[in-house]
Amino acid sequence: MTKRKFTYQLKWLLLSILVAEVVLFAFTFEFSPRFFRLFTSDNQFIYRREQLLQTFWLTCLVSLLFLFHAWRYNKKIKTIDSRVVHTIVQPISTFGFILKYVLLKLSFVFLVIAMAQPAFGKKKSKGTKETLELVVCIDVSNSMNVKDISKDASRLDITKRALNQLVNQLRGERIGICIFANSAFVQLPLTQDYGAAKLFLEEIETSMLSNQGTNIKAALETGIKMFSPERTAKGIILITDGENHEAEPSEVFKELSEKKIVTLVLGIGTTNGGLVPNDVNRPELGFKKTAVGTPIHSKLNRKFLNSLSRKAGSELYVADTEFPDLRPLLTQINHLKRVKIDNLEFEIKEEQYQIPLAIAFASWILYLFAQFMIRIK
Repeated sequence: MTKRKFTYQLKWLLLSILVAEVVLFAFTFEFSPRFFRLFTSDNQFIYRREQLLQTFWLTCLVSLLFLFHAWRYNKKIKTIDSRVVHTIVQPISTFGFILKYVLLKLSFVFLVIAMAQPAFGKKKSKGTKETLELVVCIDVSNSMNVKDISKDASRLDITKRALNQLVNQLRGERIGICIFANSAFVQLPLTQDYGAAKLFLEEIETSMLSNQGTNIKAALETGIKMFSPERTAKGIILITDGENHEAEPSEVFKELSEKKIVTLVLGIGTTNGGLVPNDVNRPELGFKKTAVGTPIHSKLNRKFLNSLSRKAGSELYVADTEFPDLRPLLTQINHLKRVKIDNLEFEIKEEQYQIPLAIAFASWILYLFAQFMIRIK
C-alpha cells in the first residue's frame, strides 16, 4: 500500500506557506491601513507604536515549526512498512495542515497589529494641558553697551547669548520679545517659531530706541498687552541693569498680581560696572560724558532690582558672568509650565486595537476547533 496518503506533500506545503508569508507580510506593512479604513470614513490612519510591527518577523517561527513537524512526521512514516502502515496511522490531509497553519499564523499576525495600536477615526476627549506664554522685556538703554562682565561682550551681547540658551530649552511654549529704554516697543509678538525668535534676538541693538532711560513701567505695561486672552500660564522676564530708572512702578505690579502674571527679574552687569561707550562697535570714539565732562560710569543697580523683585513676589536673578547660568531661572519657568488648564475639549484619533484583537481571538478559536475536527499527527 502506498504511503502517499499517510504523509504530507512537502512541496505543496512549502509553496503554500511561502505564499501565505508574502501575503501576510504585504498586508501587515502595506495594506492594513486600507483594510481598517473599511471601518471608518476617516482617511487618516496611523500606528501609534509602529515599531512593534517588526515583531511580525518573530511569527515566522510558526512557519518553521509547522514545516519541521511535517518533515519529522514524514521521516517517521518512512520507517514503517508500507504493508502495515494503514493499521498504525490514519490518513492525513495536507490541506487541513495548511488550514491550521493559516489560522494560527493569522492569530499571531493580528495580535502584532493590535500591539502596534492602529488609530483612525476621531473622538472628542476632555482633559488638561500645560501651557505657557512668556514675554521677555529687554533693556536696550545705552548702559547695556557697557563691557563690565567681559572685555569682548557688552551686557546686551551677554543678554542675547543667555536668551538663546533659554529659547533652546523651550518645548511648545509661546515666547514674545519687548525692548525698552525710556519707552517700550514690541520686537516680536508671541510665537512658537523659535528660529524666528533667535533671529529677532540677534537684531536687537541699543540704537533701536533713541529715547534713552530705563522705564520699567512702560516695559511691563507693554508686556501685559502682548499676552493673549487665553487661559494659560503667563510670565514676564524683565532683563535690565537697573540704571537710569524712572520711579518704581508699584501700580503695574498690582495689575500683574491681579492677572496672575508671574514676573521674574534678571539683573545684568556687575557691581563694579564700567564706562558707557559712545559707540559699542567703535571703541575709538571713546565714552559718554556728563555735561561737565565726567565719564559716565554704569554699574548694576542691585538695590533697585531687589526692590523690583520683592514687588514682583520673586527673587532676583543676576547674570554677571560671560556665560550666565540660567538654570535657576529655567527651573522657575518650568514651575510656571505646571499650571494646568482644565476642561479642554479636543478631538483625537481613536485607538482601534479591538478590531485586530478580535480577529486574532477568532482565528485562535478556529484553530482550536480545527484541532478537533481535523485529525493530524
